[in-house]
Amino acid sequence: MRRFWCLLGLFFVYAGMLHAQSTFPAGTPCVKKYNIKVQTTSEYPKLYIQGFYGSDYYLVDSAVVKNGTAVFKKSKCELPCGVYLLAIFDESHTFTHIIGEFIINQNAKLLIRHTQHTDSASGYVVNDLDIAGSPDNDILYAFRNRLMTVYTPNVREVCEEYLKTTPESFAAKYIMAAYGTYQMPGDTPEGDLLKKRQMMDDFDFSEPRLLHTPVMTPYLIQQWVLREDDTDTIIASMDDILKRCSNPTVRNYFLLKFFSMMDMHDPVYDPVLVHLYDNYGHEWIEKGREGAIKRKIEGLRKVIAGAKIPELISHDIDSMPHSTNDIKAKYTVVWFWDPDCDHCQEMTPVLHQMYQEHAEDYDFEVFAVEVNDDYDRWRKFSDEHNLWDWINLSTSMGEQNLDFIEYFDILTTPVIILVDNSNYHTIIARQISLSELQKFFENEAGQMKVR
Repeated sequence: MRRFWCLLGLFFVYAGMLHAQSTFPAGTPCVKKYNIKVQTTSEYPKLYIQGFYGSDYYLVDSAVVKNGTAVFKKSKCELPCGVYLLAIFDESHTFTHIIGEFIINQNAKLLIRHTQHTDSASGYVVNDLDIAGSPDNDILYAFRNRLMTVYTPNVREVCEEYLKTTPESFAAKYIMAAYGTYQMPGDTPEGDLLKKRQMMDDFDFSEPRLLHTPVMTPYLIQQWVLREDDTDTIIASMDDILKRCSNPTVRNYFLLKFFSMMDMHDPVYDPVLVHLYDNYGHEWIEKGREGAIKRKIEGLRKVIAGAKIPELISHDIDSMPHSTNDIKAKYTVVWFWDPDCDHCQEMTPVLHQMYQEHAEDYDFEVFAVEVNDDYDRWRKFSDEHNLWDWINLSTSMGEQNLDFIEYFDILTTPVIILVDNSNYHTIIARQISLSELQKFFENEAGQMKVR
């Protein structure tokens, strides 16, 4: 019995915050009205119903308890079919504890009888719910009662049994997705990977009602996709999930979720955004954002790893133009910086020292462009740190051939763009740190020595 309550807590432990949710995508199965009466022997002043949408959760309704009864009732609503929590919150709407879970499916007229007892083994207070008027809740609570009252060495076998005997019931699908991998190992990389694969197999991606359950915690979404920072691995994980999504509503949810997760102004993930936009249509994009997303993707295409950087021209202290196409070194480090920027003041001398010590060893040149049009600060900083031995340029010295800030979407400085001149001026990386740049050059130099 103790094991079951620990199991249940794994899915509900994060229920301490509430988010507003008023509309749901087309294709979401909903009920148009509900009438949920809760009879309780406990002296709660108020009860709450909490709902789920993917990895988010939100407050559905609240009701005052009068004479041991609370009534949740709306005659006009769009309440998604799924799993809901009956919960207690304090006056500041801070989560206190969960009374229990229940399913809303076709029938949203429920009578829930709530009692409490103390578990003799653990000493914990246990909430008991008896729900009338719903076959799905009958299945769910038969499953729960079986785990609590009968020793079961393999929870997964019980989940599979319910799915086999009631394959069309939503409750069985939820049980399989929520509890099927409970006893699987997950403390090693191999165990984590096996558990991840099994979770994906247990989740019915054709069932939009599962989006409205506590199954897809933020942790689970992270486990499915962001186990590695390598973009190829992330794209492969996303493709694996999306090909399972035979239901358009489920597919569009995951597309929007994945895009939002990757849209974090981290250039490492830019290829993932372009991949999602190019390969999965645009129906998942929120209404009103189509133009903004299209412009964003068009901008990213120009600067993601693998893109060919255009010729960049800017001017030196003598107003002489310099072009990236004239650089003979194997690599170009494009350095957009601003002498008024604190990070630039700290990092520019570090990059300059790397240049002085290793430019010849690593075969690279620095194309440094001051982008603030501040001639006096640029010259003063350059004099103080002797920056004149690399290609030291400023937008204050003449009109460059491109608007660098717009073209490269420069929101803050400094910005590093590493270019492979031997491969038709291909971008290798953008917005990497100086330590990552140093590591790249060290690895390249090591490979050259091996060869």
